[in-house]
Amino acid sequence: VGIDVSISNPKSKDITVLDNALLSGAVRYPGSGFLDDNSNMFLFGHSSYLPVVYNQNFKAFNNLQKVKRGDIIRVESKDTVNIYRVKSVRLVDADEALVELSNREKKLTLSTCNSFGSPGERYIVEAKFVKSLAL
Repeated sequence: VGIDVSISNPKSKDITVLDNALLSGAVRYPGSGFLDDNSNMFLFGHSSYLPVVYNQNFKAFNNLQKVKRGDIIRVESKDTVNIYRVKSVRLVDADEALVELSNREKKLTLSTCNSFGSPGERYIVEAKFVKSLAL
């Protein structure tokens, strides 16, 4: 769906820190998995369909809702790429958008608001780990 964005790794869960990190792209939620962990890596980013957007990172996760079950997602570092296969795409109320950060299964969860500035709904994409490759 054309999403290609940098991912920040802030150390703090403070809302101001996370909001500032979103200005540079998507964010890995502190406490969620890394590429080499056997846990859930939770990435979130803005989406905006406003006609004029000066900071393109406010469109980082545009089209996330167009991801389909079975699609492949690649998450890369400087030396590794993890491949994930989408197992679900859901639109949920923000109150129901809780993400399990357990270390029971290596997987990926992506999330974005339904529209920029709207706190009511979130798209949640869950993907199962397929394999890791050295770059």
